[in-house]
Amino acid sequence: MSDQVLKVGVVGLNMGQGHVEAYTKLPNAELIAICDKDAGWLEHCKTKSEVPDAFSDFNEMLAMPDLDAISIALPTFLHLPVALAALKQGKHVLVEKPMAMDAAEGEQMAAAAKAAGKTLMVSLNQRFDPDVQFLKRYIEEGNLGDVYFARTLWRRPLGGLPSPTLNRPTGEYTGRNWFNEASKGGGALRDLGAHVIDVAMWLMGFPEILDVSGRAYTMFLPEFLSGTSHVGDADDHSVGFARFKNGASLQIEVSYGQHIDHDELITEVFGSKGGALRWSGRPPKLYGQTGGAYSTTEPRLQEKRSSVQQEFVSSILEGRPPLVTPEQGIAVTRIMDAIYAGAS
Repeated sequence: MSDQVLKVGVVGLNMGQGHVEAYTKLPNAELIAICDKDAGWLEHCKTKSEVPDAFSDFNEMLAMPDLDAISIALPTFLHLPVALAALKQGKHVLVEKPMAMDAAEGEQMAAAAKAAGKTLMVSLNQRFDPDVQFLKRYIEEGNLGDVYFARTLWRRPLGGLPSPTLNRPTGEYTGRNWFNEASKGGGALRDLGAHVIDVAMWLMGFPEILDVSGRAYTMFLPEFLSGTSHVGDADDHSVGFARFKNGASLQIEVSYGQHIDHDELITEVFGSKGGALRWSGRPPKLYGQTGGAYSTTEPRLQEKRSSVQQEFVSSILEGRPPLVTPEQGIAVTRIMDAIYAGAS
């Protein structure tokens, strides 16, 4: 590995297209390989990205001696086997969210990374949004005092349930129904919940979990996919409540579709001295006291969004832990496991 440039590859070219584009923009990374099982799509992506090598078998890509690291952008049920194979071959790994099917799989991945002496990072990219970065600094400066409660949600109105197919720019359709299949790691909690739980936990300082209760519902997917050959048994609406050993608690709600009128992506954090609101697409709000009066402030942010890929590459080249650690990914997954244990 060069001291300046990390040679990377991407496995899975649906979600992986974002990884490909991000790596090609980084001065300290070189995209040298891509992998996808669809030969036609693979060739299209190879030409578009001008990447030197393309593979339909990820094991062949992992055998490249000059490959330093990979992004895994596959359905959740494939994260563990591909990550273990990559770490065994001595490659650093960036894995899409959620980290794994459950916390036990996440622990296997973390142990393999530690044994190999390689970086394992989870692609929880909302943590890199400017509003979240700002709020993290604001909270760490002590402006909220002792944080005791947070509420986080990502809700979509009906009409936005995941399509079982994807229309590619080539004019071809490809299957993506795994988002709706529980056995493949689909569901609103894993898809949307991983993001909002991570943001809330990070802003709270990742307190140690005491217990979690919740309920996962499958209300609309079966009817949405009726009359087709597609499975729709994953959750489309899940709620949870986590308590932490420091006395704080977290309320969670995620939905692929319910009877509301607009999309909401919100995280609220409350402390002894103030509160903070993140409402994606709007300026953050800060609640506290100014001049002896209760006040609301809306800061105008100037910073640009960084990327998961930038942090992944930089952490490896700088020889430091990544901003999103395996232990944090496991904690997020552990909360989701407990909510799924309360499925209706």
